[in-house]
Amino acid sequence: MMYLYEFYHLFYDTLKKVYPEIQELNHLFFILTTHVLKCDKIKIILKLSIKEKIDDFIYKKLIRKLWELKKNRPIQYVIGKTNFFGMDFIVNEKVFIPRPETEELVYWIINDYKIKNSENIQIFDIGTGCGCISITLKKKLPKIRSIHAIDLSHEVLSIARINSKLHNVKIFLRKVDILHNLIFLQKIKKYPVNIIVSNPPYVRVSEKKFMHPNIFQYEPFQALFVPDEDPFIFYKKIIYWIKKRFTGVVVYVYFEINQFIHLDFIHFMKKYGFTDIEIRKDFQGGFRMIRAKY
Repeated sequence: MMYLYEFYHLFYDTLKKVYPEIQELNHLFFILTTHVLKCDKIKIILKLSIKEKIDDFIYKKLIRKLWELKKNRPIQYVIGKTNFFGMDFIVNEKVFIPRPETEELVYWIINDYKIKNSENIQIFDIGTGCGCISITLKKKLPKIRSIHAIDLSHEVLSIARINSKLHNVKIFLRKVDILHNLIFLQKIKKYPVNIIVSNPPYVRVSEKKFMHPNIFQYEPFQALFVPDEDPFIFYKKIIYWIKKRFTGVVVYVYFEINQFIHLDFIHFMKKYGFTDIEIRKDFQGGFRMIRAKY
């Protein structure tokens, strides 16, 4: 038998070189222990204060997951889930881990349409990953007629399918390679208003050196990086598809973008005929989100 507070000290000693920020270590400790002990943060604090013991089974489980963290494996993959917009989503190494910045993008859409007649609107979530954007929008804007969640593999879409069942929402899952086959996406009705939302790969390969190892060691490369010489490659494909398929109707795009080249991106959007362009900062102060009309 071991005391929880002893594991607490072991946790810090093991990971302090991997995660030097004490606040981040605290955050990771409570995510792990609340998951394994199946209780909330308050109960963990209480267990620490009264020096409660943990049985061998729980201790071994905690230790196994601690070693995974030491190898830079993200906590979300270690416990098999992440939180997005106050909801749990199943994740694994096949899908990109949703970030708080993407929550802000989703909130922007919800705020734009929560009091509008949304029955004649359809949404396309391009590069859906675990499905967090589509599912959250369907939960928060239930009158939206249809939401199409698009990604390139059955493995990725199977995670989105699990999450849609977990949250009891109906979204249309579509297997499409964005770079090669998006233009051939069939059976798409034209609605008066169409929303395209995407958080595509946008990190230039040269920026990899600025990232924490747990990101590029474990998260899918194809969901993160783009060539330095063509950083807007995914956006170009999406825009080409919009121009070909959505003539005569209104399209609003909501993109997450690379904050380091946001001025280039604004110029890029204007060049392709988009208007009413608005760019917003994320909670860290980076120009991360853009909305535009076509």
